[in-house]
Amino acid sequence: MREFRAAGLEFLGIYHSHPNGEMEPSPRDVELAYYSEEAYFIISPRPDTPKPVRAFSIRDGRATELEIEIV
Repeated sequence: MREFRAAGLEFLGIYHSHPNGEMEPSPRDVELAYYSEEAYFIISPRPDTPKPVRAFSIRDGRATELEIEIV
């Protein structure tokens, strides 16, 4: 994070995949969510997933879905 700030970059979020799981933060995802100001993206590689990209705000042990637009 220091390198991001020093380079004048903006940290937009964190992403990972749930290839076989639910498209929402797991209890472990919530537990490890150290950056409460950032968006947490969950990506599905499966072609049949209705919403292959979802984003969440995770604060105080709670996950709230964010509205995103993929263009």
